[in-house]
Amino acid sequence: MNSEKENPRLKGVIEIMSYAGICGVFADGRGRIVGSTPRFIEISGDGVPNKNLSEVFLNSPDLSSLASGKETEFTLINSGRQVYGKVISSISEDNILGIVFQDFTERTIRSIPQLAQMVRAGNDLIFQFNKDGRVYYVSGNVEEITGYSQDDFLTGKLQPLDIVHREDKKRLEEEFKTIFSNHAAVENSLHRIIKRNGEITYLIESWHPLLDTDGKFTGVISLNKDITSEKLLQSRLELFRSAFEHSTDAIIITTVDGKIVDVNDAFTKIYGYSREDAIGKSTALVQSRHSTQEFYSQMWDSLQKYDNWKGEIINRRKDGLEIPIWLSITPIYLDGAKIGYMGIESDISERKNLEQQIIQTEKLATTGQLAAGIAHEIGTPLNIISGNAEFMLLDMNESDTGYRELSIIIEQTKRISQLMRQLLDFARPKMLSLQAVDINGVIHEVLDFVRLQFKKSSISTTEVLGQDIPRVYGDPALLYQVFLNIVVNSFQAMKQGGELHLQTGIDRKEAGKERVVVTIQDTGEGIQPGNLDKLFTPFFTTKEPGKGTGLGLALTRRIVQEHGGEIEIASEVGKGTVVTIWFKAFQPRKQTKE
Repeated sequence: MNSEKENPRLKGVIEIMSYAGICGVFADGRGRIVGSTPRFIEISGDGVPNKNLSEVFLNSPDLSSLASGKETEFTLINSGRQVYGKVISSISEDNILGIVFQDFTERTIRSIPQLAQMVRAGNDLIFQFNKDGRVYYVSGNVEEITGYSQDDFLTGKLQPLDIVHREDKKRLEEEFKTIFSNHAAVENSLHRIIKRNGEITYLIESWHPLLDTDGKFTGVISLNKDITSEKLLQSRLELFRSAFEHSTDAIIITTVDGKIVDVNDAFTKIYGYSREDAIGKSTALVQSRHSTQEFYSQMWDSLQKYDNWKGEIINRRKDGLEIPIWLSITPIYLDGAKIGYMGIESDISERKNLEQQIIQTEKLATTGQLAAGIAHEIGTPLNIISGNAEFMLLDMNESDTGYRELSIIIEQTKRISQLMRQLLDFARPKMLSLQAVDINGVIHEVLDFVRLQFKKSSISTTEVLGQDIPRVYGDPALLYQVFLNIVVNSFQAMKQGGELHLQTGIDRKEAGKERVVVTIQDTGEGIQPGNLDKLFTPFFTTKEPGKGTGLGLALTRRIVQEHGGEIEIASEVGKGTVVTIWFKAFQPRKQTKE
């Protein structure tokens, strides 16, 4: 049985209607009356709970026709009076229906057009004010919501506006004045109150004027819905969404079968795909050739077994570029059921490059130690061999037996000596003799040195040297060596002749920075793609055996880096190679006045 005493929601609804002077009765799905307002009991002389509607009304229709909201005519059995009633709401899970009778309270109903909303507000905090603004009714849940008792408000110790948050108080005071002066309802006003324990509670308030049967203003009813839990949930969702959107790591949300549900902005920046490109697709969208089916099978097996997976993986961008990624995958649960996965992906390209630089540095250190040892051990014997061979050649003619062999010995010992000098450059780098250097002048010197040899080999040179190029703070001898190494490499790559183009200019791409840029381009045979990453590795060479030591470019890059510069090489087989070098522009110190 769902009587008023057993159903607190029903009790709250009857309280609202009673203080609003509304005539109404409530019945369950079988037509049994479970509650009524005093006004109904007064007019009908009936309405006792547990009676059926058929015992109060003559020819009472079944409730299925009333549930449609259609206005229906009723005849009271006790008085024989005809009235009109209308179902306004189902107020609980038990399908309890409220019927309001317009014949009795026409003006009251017309003055509260939001009656259906009021009926649904059985759990709301309710205040009622008389026409002077004094609280004369407070619902029983006031202490649960505010921390203050009913007496705190009924005795005038507190006014509802006293506990409103100071940032919302002025607006609420204006709304309160408006409804008392204009007798107009104010709907869904969101504000905060400060509970007795200092906590903040969010309320949505609706103010409705109350009129008596003659249409005179008698006061105001205030309905306050506590939405604190909803606001906290909304705040958490906004927090998580903000973290999702602004994370510098790519985040992918997928279904359990790997279909992409959502991605964040970092994903679009790292991979080059838009959200529209990714959503609905499989995570195979970013799969590279390095991730085999066997690898993915092991990953999913780990997810099923341990509910997470972490590891390094190589993925593919939209433009085809492969990038190293640190990937962490965790499951997403809802009501205990796994509904998908979240993948957090960090681009570790910079870290991998740093690792390679560390490896390179270690290699150079090892090379230096090796060079120092070799120079000490074989330097003197090598000089003796070379000296004796040259001494023997003094008494010989080119036609003599052994002349050619001795010449080869001298040539190879010189080659070994050159290699030793380059090795020692790694072991004991020279002290830089720094000064303001004219890059254009250094390039002119290099070209003057090789011009005759280039002409003999059918190689033409063109120069586009920028005017007013800032000077570079560096060692002119070492910078000369840098450009000579690169030009000689270009010469050796153009065995059938070709063109060498040199250009200097100013690079202002980075805000607040001015750099001198040098471009050296040849039309040689080019470099295989697989060899580009190895060009600066000590002892790596693409030249024929005996034609190169593999230390020239390694030393070149080190000199450039010692000058605070950068070097890049781009090449295409059959079309040639482009070497680009950037140096910081020399900034002379400003003279200070004494």
